[in-house]
Amino acid sequence: MKKIFIILPLLTAFFAGYLNAEGNEATVTVAVTPKPAVANEAAVAAQKTAEINTLADEDICLPVLERFSASLTLGFESEYIFRGKSMAGASLNPQIDVAYDVGYGLGLYAGVWSNTPVDSDIESEIDYYAGITYAIQNFLFDLGYAAYTYTGDESSSHEMKFAVSYDTSDILGDFNVSPAAAFYYDFTLGVYTLEAGAVYSAPVTKWIADRNWGTIDLAAVYGWATTATSGGYSYVAFSADAVIAVNDYCSLSAGVRYAYNNDNTYLEGTASRVWFGTSLSIGF
Repeated sequence: MKKIFIILPLLTAFFAGYLNAEGNEATVTVAVTPKPAVANEAAVAAQKTAEINTLADEDICLPVLERFSASLTLGFESEYIFRGKSMAGASLNPQIDVAYDVGYGLGLYAGVWSNTPVDSDIESEIDYYAGITYAIQNFLFDLGYAAYTYTGDESSSHEMKFAVSYDTSDILGDFNVSPAAAFYYDFTLGVYTLEAGAVYSAPVTKWIADRNWGTIDLAAVYGWATTATSGGYSYVAFSADAVIAVNDYCSLSAGVRYAYNNDNTYLEGTASRVWFGTSLSIGF
């Protein structure tokens, strides 16, 4: 959603076995009285009752919870770069995301992201965002809102986003380089940003050892942003992260990033930037 390239989710393979017992018919000369069916039904009902141990097991709650997802990410970046420009040095980046699958291709999401510089003399940034997505065929449309706020400063800005991405996995399989484009408009500052990019997740452990727990996630973006003091500038950014799925709910990542912008009015941000980042994500 924001400054740090979004790491694509890992795919984890599952399998389940089943047992199938077959009985043989036999001819007998005496009649056998079967057990009453009501006794068997009572046992089944008792078993079902015993399995409802929490409120989440109730039929009224289960469909809702199955459509709900959430994640917590704890990240560290050696530099904070936003749209090609350096904003702060080494920083901690905690993030919370929640999402709900409405159905019929519609989804809702919300979250909060923070950049907390290691240098305590620099103010922290806390961003709140929410939006709605619509998936049709392999396209995903995203209409979102973000509020950028800063500690120790009453100033804040509000931005709308419209983005579209295309999932090429059905066409390209393991080589699914998926394109995306986005338009951002900050109606507080009266500036806008256009971005175009692509992401790719290479299943390296699948290729090497037929395992799906490790990927190399790549991302590239080109952007054009207007500013309140100049006509605008362009920027490029790239990232590469090694991602490991520890289990079904936890993943680790670490990687390197590069960014460049040509805004000569922003002296600190004119040079190329190379930095690294790492994160721990827990979610369901």
